[in-house]
Amino acid sequence: MKRRLYLPIRSSLRSAFRIWRAWGKAPGWYYQAVDRWGALAGESDPLPVTLMNGCRMLCDLTDHVERQIYFIGAYEPEVAFLLTRLLRPGMVMVDGGANVGQHSLIAAKAVYPCGVVYSFEPVPSTFDKLRRNVGINDLDNVQTEPAALWKECTTVSLGLAAAQAGNAGAFGIEAVDAISQVEAAATTLDSFVEALGGNVPPISLVKLDVEGAELPALQGMVATIERDRPSLLVEICRETTARLGYDVQAIWDLLVGGFGYDAWAVGTWTESTGSLHDLRNVEQQNVLFYDRRVVTIPVMPSDLKSLLRWVRGEWLTN
Repeated sequence: MKRRLYLPIRSSLRSAFRIWRAWGKAPGWYYQAVDRWGALAGESDPLPVTLMNGCRMLCDLTDHVERQIYFIGAYEPEVAFLLTRLLRPGMVMVDGGANVGQHSLIAAKAVYPCGVVYSFEPVPSTFDKLRRNVGINDLDNVQTEPAALWKECTTVSLGLAAAQAGNAGAFGIEAVDAISQVEAAATTLDSFVEALGGNVPPISLVKLDVEGAELPALQGMVATIERDRPSLLVEICRETTARLGYDVQAIWDLLVGGFGYDAWAVGTWTESTGSLHDLRNVEQQNVLFYDRRVVTIPVMPSDLKSLLRWVRGEWLTN
């Protein structure tokens, strides 16, 4: 009875969000409304959506990331846009912290037909969704790995903090007040590449969004960085790195000081996008570390509204 009572409300919410999305007004308010009330439109069965590149996904509206994908068209649209501009056919990408697979699906089409995406996701329930989304698109150039990228090959304990309930992508090491805990395999990217027997072409791009474990993951791929000089799209978050006992400056020291990379902030507005000279004023942001002799930074949309127009250009809900 209760489920039948909520069905009209859920249906009305989904319709209202889709109409608002198509209208294209007030993206900031829309984002906040979806984030706050979108879970009420959830139901037991995931809902199908088509990404801007034609790939299909199934989205559980009770999850923060999947809700953004369904109602807005992409989670972190600025990252999605950047991937489509940096990746080309034949390239190899590593997706560290692949979540349910949005970035992996976008990358897979961008590097097709002879490129490869290696997607790492350690949380078992999220990995199952990742594998499902890859499978429904018949993407044979995506290799999914149920493991975390780390500084050594071991087993790690991942927790989801109470404050992050409803966001499965927030599972992390040393989570405070965890309401859910899982054990997961961990590996280094260097060990993974070595295990493939030297059959991996040069890696062009590594995306890391691993809830504070970015530095240990980078320490586990030093040989790969030295060999291939890949671009590194890294989430910088002071709160999560502090939880693991280090400051974000350590990432800067490794990649800029140690490897001579340049750094570029990836934002949704012109004011939050551009070259970086340090991380002192960065609290949480995606940063592209790159070799300017190899990579040219693309022109990005000037604001969130422009990004959402790009996402909506070819995005349709089934």
